[in-house]
Amino acid sequence: MRFLLRPFTRTTYRGDITLLLLLLMLASLVMPAALAAELRQYRYNQVSISTCQIDLQRDTLRMYWKDNNGNLLGTFANLRNWLRPQGKDIFCATNAGIYDKDHRPLGLYIEDGETLRKLNTRQNAYGNFYLPPNGVFIVEDRQARIVDTLSVDADRNRWLGTARFATQSGPIMLQNGIINSVFDPASINMVVRNAVCIDSNRQVVLAMARNPITFYDFAQFLRDKVQCVDALYLDGSISRIYPSLEADLGPAFGAIIAVTRDSDK
Repeated sequence: MRFLLRPFTRTTYRGDITLLLLLLMLASLVMPAALAAELRQYRYNQVSISTCQIDLQRDTLRMYWKDNNGNLLGTFANLRNWLRPQGKDIFCATNAGIYDKDHRPLGLYIEDGETLRKLNTRQNAYGNFYLPPNGVFIVEDRQARIVDTLSVDADRNRWLGTARFATQSGPIMLQNGIINSVFDPASINMVVRNAVCIDSNRQVVLAMARNPITFYDFAQFLRDKVQCVDALYLDGSISRIYPSLEADLGPAFGAIIAVTRDSDK
């Protein structure tokens, strides 16, 4: 049996490389870009903590409060059902901060560049929202930041002029890597808590302590284990994170922070 071998030439080599490059270019046009978001589970001081690390250069992060008819979404199940006809699904999500009895964000809320709730500058009031300093999680085009409320109020155009999404909550847990000085390392005030933070690589992290934890220990975890520089507390016992076994349990909440992806066809 004879095998016919094509002689190797420089022209053949260049042709093969050119064909390969064309195939790769076509694949990049047909195949959707992969998500960079990553789900992680931690065990910290006997507390189970779930996180979703988000790269805004590749991931789609936004906030949701109501549907197009003005109806509260309020749960991950409702949000999934609303996204499905749009060819979208949730990759990860958590509730987006403290709200009032009518499920309205207690402070500033911006969605798709529109301010739906004003900045709350009230001070010396009761509740975690007013524990100083509180702050705003701001999402711009491919970047995010956490800024204390006093700074936002002093120069709203600087901080909010290009905001696509924003939610106000409190207290700020980390500011430039420093744990909030009002947090007591010896505190016995332990509840389930969730937060949003920005790490040293400017990536966004959604985090939830699924067992009771103190403010100080949660802030310490975000700083030391997740390498967060700035962190904002979102809410307490009502908090949930998606995906998890308990994601669709419990009452409705206010707005939602979510990373979405294209639905499987």
